[in-house]
Amino acid sequence: MADPINEAKQKLLDHRNEWRALLAKQAEGHKLGDDERKRSEQLAALIPKLEQAVLDEQKRLDAMDAKAAAKAAATGYTSLGLPYRPPTNGDAGEDAPAVSSLPPLPTRTRAALARLYPQASTDPEQREQNWRGVVAAALGGMPLHPAVLAATATEGVPSDGGFLVTPEVSLGIFTRAVEASVWLRIGARLETMASDELVVNAFDDSDETDDAEATIKAAWTDEASEASAQTVKFRQVTLKARKLLVLAAASNELAEDSPGYVMALEGALSRAIGKRFDRAVLSGTGAGNPLGILNSAATITVSKEGGQPASTFKWENTVKMWSRLAPGAHERSWWLMHPTVLPQALSMSLAIGTGGTQPRAAFEAGGVSGYMLLGRPVLVTSRVKVLGTKGDVILCDPSQLAVGVRRGITIDRSEHAFFSSDRLAIRGKFRGDARPVWDKARTLVEGSTTVSPYVVLEAR
Repeated sequence: MADPINEAKQKLLDHRNEWRALLAKQAEGHKLGDDERKRSEQLAALIPKLEQAVLDEQKRLDAMDAKAAAKAAATGYTSLGLPYRPPTNGDAGEDAPAVSSLPPLPTRTRAALARLYPQASTDPEQREQNWRGVVAAALGGMPLHPAVLAATATEGVPSDGGFLVTPEVSLGIFTRAVEASVWLRIGARLETMASDELVVNAFDDSDETDDAEATIKAAWTDEASEASAQTVKFRQVTLKARKLLVLAAASNELAEDSPGYVMALEGALSRAIGKRFDRAVLSGTGAGNPLGILNSAATITVSKEGGQPASTFKWENTVKMWSRLAPGAHERSWWLMHPTVLPQALSMSLAIGTGGTQPRAAFEAGGVSGYMLLGRPVLVTSRVKVLGTKGDVILCDPSQLAVGVRRGITIDRSEHAFFSSDRLAIRGKFRGDARPVWDKARTLVEGSTTVSPYVVLEAR
């Protein structure tokens, strides 16, 4: 039988992936055809409707669950096919029946328990006994018996009482976080990590003096002349799985009476993780968090103009930043600006005598992000620094930023972590890393000019 909620989530995920592919193509400088442009507009309008459809379906399922619970209380049978027996006194533990008094577990009951409560024990009799303990506790009104809790596997059901969430929910939340992440949205390189560390080998090509490439140089030779063997120089880019964690709580009354609130809260947790991750990609120290652009040895900081007033952004700053971008990066580059920079950018002009004129193709409307500067898209975002601070304007090639994901954002729930206060725990977690691919700026052939795919403007 088809699962409507999972079908709705999968449809939403497919449409998001299709839309992101079109946006990525456009961001790389490819012109969309008429059909692709129309499709992109259709997806932009359709995705919010699909998101609402998922929320509506979840509300419908929550209502069905509440109805099923009421029916179980009225008819005397649980959804596991076992007799329903609500607690008759204040102590649920005392009201729980003895494990030995339970009849043999039905096959479908055992299958459901195997899925919900993974067992650490490999002994079939012990596993059966543990599951029967779960049923006894449930029939007595307890969410989970301590003896059963101690026997459960920690990955599927952690030691604080169990965080259970379907993979489809986690995947949907991760998709929303990716769309909200600045660096992934503009095309940062995504690397899947199979363990807690990923090492990528790369050429050490930071010096192009005398037309060198990774320290090797080609030479013109005469016929039948022998070439001297040269050694290629390598370096390594290492990504380590670092953990981002956020925990929230909501009363069970609120969760029961307003299912949409819990889903909205889960979305907020994923966005909180995305924001903190984005901030680390910009200014992380590399110690316990990603190495950010502002702290990378490969980043070039362009000096302000002589006598430039504080908290300003001038046309001359733009030109000098553009000139320090590495060859090959211009056609993939993005500008990132804090909203407080926008008034300066919109009023940029080039001084000519005592007057001034707006430079052609300086800052104008258009492109995938709404603004263009020197023909490249501008993303206005609060994830960078405020006007006047180093990092308020960034010019970068996002393909030279590596984002490693060991485990995508997961949103897990537990009714047991805050059992004594009758609250639902909701936890968001992400494991991954990020860092610039380049480890130093590149020296060009004449030996004095350095360029980089990461260029920032110094504080003013």
